[in-house]
Amino acid sequence: MERSDQLLLALDSGGEQVAIALYNGRLIGELLYDAGREHTATVLPCIRQLLAENRRTIRDVAAVAVTTGPGSFNGLRVGMSIAKALCYALDVPLIGVLTLDALAYPHTALPYPIRAFVAAGRGRVVYADYRRQGEIWVRDSSLRSVRLHEVTDGLLGRTVLTGHLAPEEEALVRSHPLVILPAPALRQLRPAWVAELAFRRWRAGESDPVAALEPIYVHGGGAEAIPSVQLPMSYDVRPARE
Repeated sequence: MERSDQLLLALDSGGEQVAIALYNGRLIGELLYDAGREHTATVLPCIRQLLAENRRTIRDVAAVAVTTGPGSFNGLRVGMSIAKALCYALDVPLIGVLTLDALAYPHTALPYPIRAFVAAGRGRVVYADYRRQGEIWVRDSSLRSVRLHEVTDGLLGRTVLTGHLAPEEEALVRSHPLVILPAPALRQLRPAWVAELAFRRWRAGESDPVAALEPIYVHGGGAEAIPSVQLPMSYDVRPARE
């Protein structure tokens, strides 16, 4: 079935900032706002607001994408619950996107390995590593929880580090000789990145079981083994013609 003219709603609520996007092969609209701890009260009204601003209704939504974490326990639960409720009510597919995959995705055009991370509370982060193999990118099968100052441990070469950092934290990691640190706006999760990854899966006929999909958490000091995955290139880089 051709889906290029149908609407995908993407939602990330795994942190204090909530991100929502509408996508149908191109970005229709996106919304980012600081929810604090008010996810339950604010996410649905903001979805309605974004739909209305783009002259759509909830009945136009033909698929729902949601980030699966890692991230805030309560935030992820709220996002997953809303996404599942919409899928049941609208009878549409659900596509889960690992938050770290979405953070890594815009940097896959670069020739360097990527380490994407999200805050895990109490001075910890959870990260995953991505490496290019030929024309594809592959995520390592382990998610690791470490102290922030340990996020650069084990780097074997120049590596793009992506994820939110406070200014004093930036100074801490920027001094590492192997770290490539993009500008802050390029390290902030955009809902459009979640939507684009999910839309690729949807067009390929893939989705996740609504009842079985659950958030991913990694407890302090631990590691979580998950299936490896391939990421698409975010854009083509072709050699210039002679």
